[in-house]
Amino acid sequence: ALVLTGRASAVGTPYVATLAPRPNIAVGDETPWGVAAELAALLPGTASGVFHEGVGVGEVLAAAGERTVVAVVRDAHRHPWMTEVLDALVAAGPDTVVVEMGLPRAEPRGALHIATHGASRVCGRAAAEVIAGA
Repeated sequence: ALVLTGRASAVGTPYVATLAPRPNIAVGDETPWGVAAELAALLPGTASGVFHEGVGVGEVLAAAGERTVVAVVRDAHRHPWMTEVLDALVAAGPDTVVVEMGLPRAEPRGALHIATHGASRVCGRAAAEVIAGA
């Protein structure tokens, strides 16, 4: 079940910035997660990148260019670097969309905040449909 906070205007062809935690034994990297592929299927021309701890917000913004940023996280409350990058992205672009695919314990941020309560493909598809207006 999605929980939406805020409202976003049309995103055009967005840039999906996935802020990915390092894999661990409990949550490996074999299972794909996120919204990039699903959103690209709905909005052709969508670009994306995966960023890890140590990334600077400037790197994400440079990759995004003029596109609306869709920042995708999983359990952001557990990773201080993610919340720092999210705060900086929202400050730089008030139209930033945030998708939390883990436990939504942090305060919602962004023009639109989507909490998916899971990182399965169907959760990614549901979030992508909201973003694309489908």
